[in-house]
Amino acid sequence: MSELENVLLNYEKPSVYFEQMQRMEQLDSLFPELKALIGIPQNRFHHHEGDAWTHTMMVLDEAAKRRKIVKEPYGFMLSALCHDLGKAVCTTVSDDGTVHSYEHETIGLPMVRTFMERITDNIKLTEYVLNMTELHMEPNIMAHAKSKLKKTNRLFDSAIEPFDLIQLAVCDGLGKLPKCDDTEEFLMQRYEMYKKIMERPYLTEQDLIGAGLKSAESLSEILTYAHKLRLAGLSKEDQLRQSLAYARSVLKIKI
Repeated sequence: MSELENVLLNYEKPSVYFEQMQRMEQLDSLFPELKALIGIPQNRFHHHEGDAWTHTMMVLDEAAKRRKIVKEPYGFMLSALCHDLGKAVCTTVSDDGTVHSYEHETIGLPMVRTFMERITDNIKLTEYVLNMTELHMEPNIMAHAKSKLKKTNRLFDSAIEPFDLIQLAVCDGLGKLPKCDDTEEFLMQRYEMYKKIMERPYLTEQDLIGAGLKSAESLSEILTYAHKLRLAGLSKEDQLRQSLAYARSVLKIKI
């Protein structure tokens, strides 16, 4: 186990380690992407705690409280560490003093990849952290908007580990001042609904072939459409009926 892995998986407050690195002026050489967050301002309406570094350390300590319940503990903690790296390169201050970090969750992905490739050659772990970083804003946004089931299902379906993503989003909300602690119940309810939907029978390639479809290209496109119907909560029978209608009307396939 590397020193970083030990810190992230065993320290009660991993922030203590990184703050010590900062005091010893070792962040530049060991974790330059984290060092870049020091002094980066945040929107005062949402973040009274200070700069992006302070927020990251707070989120990291919140994540440590939940690392035992997630599916990928080390990746989860790395995601908490990396989730806002993009703020270092995309944060702007408008004329009225308002701070914006638009699209930091995607702009920061190259920085996250560089960070991950420096500490590990585990491709699966790197992809997990990239996926979590890119999606980390969405759960809380959807919870506050009370988004429709279809939308939260699509989000969970795009996550490598949807439960872990929810936990990261909750930690992101708790790791700031004032705390955002009102999303977990909604997100977990939607997650349970998503799991139930995904456990139901669903349309397969063999079902489409049995209904008279043969083209491999058409099958792939129709299965993609059917998967959207599945995420919308439709039964297998309705998936088949609507998929065949889609094949006839949109793809102009004679069945």
